[in-house]
Amino acid sequence: MTEASNATRSVVIEREITFPPEKIWRALTQPHLIAEWLMRNDFAPNVGQDFTLTGDWGSVACKVLTLEANKSLSYTWEAMGLESVVT
Repeated sequence: MTEASNATRSVVIEREITFPPEKIWRALTQPHLIAEWLMRNDFAPNVGQDFTLTGDWGSVACKVLTLEANKSLSYTWEAMGLESVVT
């Protein structure tokens, strides 16, 4: 028998977006705008806040981990047995 690995894996995708940080921040933190590009949600920009992303296939349980306006956002992403952090 082999023991399951608990190794951390990362996926990094970098994009240059030609919009001001404030506009991108709104798209990442305002529920009606998140719904336009990702999924329906009950997001609130507060550290420690639980929220749910909902699609036709099911939902994703999330929790805001860090928040620095116009600079950085990270949250947990738990669905279908996958537990990860989106930053």
